[in-house]
Order: sequence, then C-alpha cells, then structure tokens
Amino acid sequence: MHFDALTLACVVQELTGQLVEGRIQNVVMPDERAVGLEIYANRTRHYLLCHTGEPTGRLHLVDFKLRRGVEGASPLLLLLRKFARGARIQEVRQWSPIERVACLELEHPEHGPSTLVVELVGRRSNVVLLDGEGTIRDCLVRVPPSERAQRLLLPGHVYQEPPPQEGLLPWDDGSTDYYQRLAALVQKPGPLWRTLVSGVAGMSPTLAREVAWRACGRADAAATDAEPLAVVQALQALWAPVREGGWEPGLVFDDGQLWGFAPYHLHFRGRFQPTTSMSEALARFFLAGPGADRPPDPYAGLRGEVAAQLRRARERLTRQLEALQGDEPAPGEAEALRTQAQWLLALASQIQPGQDRLDVDLGEEVLSIPLRPDLSPVAQAERMFRQAAKLERAAVVIPQRRAALEADLTYLDQLETDLALAEDQPAIAAVQEELRATGLAAARGKKPRTHARSQEGAPLRLRTGDGWEILVGRNARQNDAVTFRLSHPDDLWCHVRDLPGAHVVIRSQGRPVPPVVVEAAARVAAYFSRARDERAVPVAVTRRRFVSRQPGGRPGQVYYRQEETLVVPATLPDSLLPA
Repeated sequence: MHFDALTLACVVQELTGQLVEGRIQNVVMPDERAVGLEIYANRTRHYLLCHTGEPTGRLHLVDFKLRRGVEGASPLLLLLRKFARGARIQEVRQWSPIERVACLELEHPEHGPSTLVVELVGRRSNVVLLDGEGTIRDCLVRVPPSERAQRLLLPGHVYQEPPPQEGLLPWDDGSTDYYQRLAALVQKPGPLWRTLVSGVAGMSPTLAREVAWRACGRADAAATDAEPLAVVQALQALWAPVREGGWEPGLVFDDGQLWGFAPYHLHFRGRFQPTTSMSEALARFFLAGPGADRPPDPYAGLRGEVAAQLRRARERLTRQLEALQGDEPAPGEAEALRTQAQWLLALASQIQPGQDRLDVDLGEEVLSIPLRPDLSPVAQAERMFRQAAKLERAAVVIPQRRAALEADLTYLDQLETDLALAEDQPAIAAVQEELRATGLAAARGKKPRTHARSQEGAPLRLRTGDGWEILVGRNARQNDAVTFRLSHPDDLWCHVRDLPGAHVVIRSQGRPVPPVVVEAAARVAAYFSRARDERAVPVAVTRRRFVSRQPGGRPGQVYYRQEETLVVPATLPDSLLPA
C-alpha cells in the first residue's frame, strides 16, 4: 500500500484544522526511524507520528500516547527538545501537492522560528530540523558527501528539498498542449496504470490503478484502450480535493481482510469503508495491521529495537557457526597428516634434491607425499607435525564451540518468544537486559553485566477455583527461578515440547493433582509459548525433581525426563484467577 502525495495532501489539510496554534508539549522517538509529538491544541491533546521506515513511512495522528522506544537520546531528539518542545505550530503545509514532503512551521518563545520537515520519499525518508534561515540543525538520518548522494543533509548546511518529480501534472496546468501531451502519453504500449506512474508526477501505483478503473472500467486496462478525455476527467476528480476539499478517506477490505487505505473512494478493489479522517484510516491500517482487530502496541518502538538486537545476535552467531563448519577437520585428517610426517622423517635420507613427491609403497596402496622445494624433509615433517597437532586440537575444540553456539541460538529462540509475549515495558526491558547480561548483545562501551536480576520481574501467580497455585515464568530468568528457586522437587512441572516457552509449576508438593488442574497448567504452558493460539499443542508434564539445568547452559535451559505428554489448546482457561 502506498502513502502517496495525495494521501499526504489530505493529512496536511486535516492537521491544519487540528494543530495550528497548538503547543508542542513533548517529543519522543518511538523507534529509531520515527519522531512523535505531543501537541495541545483546541483544548485537546493530540499525538502526531512521523515515521520514516520503509515501507511504512507516514505522517498522521494516533489516539494513544506515544512512548519512548529508543534507549538514549539522539542528537536530533536533543535539538527537538530544545527548539520544538514549547513551540507553537504556526503552519502545516505540503511542499508541493505532488511531493511527499510536509513542513511544520514552529515558533518558540525563546528560540524563535524553526521548521520541521518530514520527507516521506521511500528509502530516503527523513526528518529534518531547520532554523529560521533554512539551515539544517540536524536530521534523523545524516547524508554525507558521496558519489551516490543526491544532496547533503548535514548540520550547518543549507537545506535542499528532494529532487522534484518529472512528468505531466495530474491536473490541467493551463498550457495549450496539456491535452495533446496526455493523449500522446496514453498511446504508449502497456498497462495504463504503469504509463501513468512513469509519465505523470505524483502518481502511486494505487492511485494510477484507480484512475484506470475510473477511465476504462478496469484497473489493468491497456493504455491504448483509454480515451484521453476520460483519463483527464478521472485525474481532475481525484485531485480536486487538494484545492476544494471534500476528501473521502477510508479503508479497503478484500475478502474480509484489511487491504489498504485511500483519501478517496477507491473502487478497483474490494469493499471501501469510509472513516472519519485520514489519520484514523492510517492508524488502523499501520498500527492495527491488515486483518487484525487489536489495539496498537504502545511499546512497538522498544520492542522493535530489542527485536533488531536479537536479529543481529542471531546473524552473528550464525556466521560464527558457518565459519566453524569450514574450519572443522575431516575425520582422520590429523592422523593422515601425522602418518605422512612420520614417513617423511623415516625416508628423509632417500629424498633427492629437487624431488617433488615421495611415494611410499604400503602394500595394498601407494602413499604419495607432496614435497615442498623450499623446505628440507626434516623441516617439512616438523611443520606437518605442528599442523597435525593443530588439527587434533581443533577436532576437540570446534565441536565444543559448535555445541555452545547452537545452545546460544536455542536460547535466542527463547528470548524471541519472551519478547513476543512481553506485555509491558519492564518485560521488554528484561529481554534486552538478558541479551547484555549474557554477552550475546553487549551495549556499546559497556561490559556485559554478570546478572540481570534487577530486570527479572516476578513470575505470574495463578490460582484455580479450588485453591491450587500455579507459577508461570514469563522470561528466561523467571523460568529459572520458577523451576529451581520457587518450586519443590515433588511439584508438577510443565513445558511445551520442542519449542521455547514458559516453565509452569503446580505447587503440589507431592499431593495428587486433579487431572483438570494438570490440563489447566498445560494450557498455560502452551499459551505462554511460541505455539500461542494453536489448537493442539504437545506439553510435557513431569515432577520437578526430574528437571535439571543444562551444564553450561543459559538461564532456563534444562533437561527433563520421565515426562508424560498432554495435547491441549494454547488458550488460557477461564477458571484461573490471579493469586
């Protein structure tokens, strides 16, 4: 789906009516590619999201408080706190109706005028803060000089807008040959929508398909099937709200799934559902997600940052594992090299100067040993002995290292599950802290901490209607605590089979546990796992005494035995209550 210039024009007109003369009260970075503003205007608190991530770049209001999701303050954020926080919004404007660049003109009571430029131009999207003279204070993404850079975006340089689009304007510009140029354009071979995208400024594929549908009755119509007058009329109708208002923002559903959004009544696909504003449509599409009906994640920024750290850790471990596979000696390689060295020493006196190979008759086969002309036989044999010893050491060390890397990758599976199931900021921070504490993703300039108990948090405690207590570990360290610090050896222990998830303990202390309670605990273990919401999940159940830590493993990594397996749905039983 495309956040195009026409969508931005609709958003800018909405923001003009809602935010002008409002005061910016707070500035945050929900993630490393976004800036959020809290604005008090017209006796209402508004939250404006400027997101530059590809392909999710957008500008719109949201109906929830934007939260900090980036650890530490970037240079741009520090400057926004100084020059934007406390400033009034004097104007919201679009650089040009065909460009995806918006400007917020600010006036600070102490620091004077500034301009916040939001560029939504694909992978080059950016947020730029200018002073009153148009000089860059700083950018979300700095662009230094290079052969590929179209312009400089650095503090202290005069701001240059993105290169303008080329092509026909999407409305009659008053020139005498406008109609003739458009007629020539639509005579080109290929789909009409592709012709419009390449030849008309400000056209996204979505908008171009709607023009084709309105002009020809089909979104995939050929350009040569189009009447130029019908194309002009469709373009004029779609772009008229830029000058006259009358937007029709809404969402598009296809086969019951949320497919897209538009600032006009979109016809060429699915069912169009009007919304009260363009911001509402964008928020529902980007923050709720296609096909979903859930509230937006207020911790999406921090969650995304930790997910990126996990991804980088996994990539690093995977590279190390692949490198080990190339370094591991083949079976018998060291022994074969040592045998060659022994024969080389034994037959050194028989080797003639300049000889390039020594053939040893072993009866059933001939052992051929290449000779190095730059080394004497004795020196070459000594070198081969050293190489054999190195290979022998590698044959011992590399399998151990490979096992450790594989265990760390398994542990990352657990941390990824912990992150996906985390419901609040402390739970997300606990995953981030665990990455640092284990050294899997040490913070820059800091040594990994030796423990992460401060971020561990308390396990979830549940109780059945007849009084059975169930403990649930919701991250790796909580799992370790539930299993080895808070439980009795005769308690019942549950964990989803072959997937990362919670350690769940029924506080039974050897008493017989009713099957309905065991099933409830198994469902809890399935729910707090990577298998959440699946209908049939195998869960292992055993006495806690049969669970042991993996030697040298990370927190929560265990072996278990003498288990039984229950297959349960991964949903929480209604009968459980907080303890």
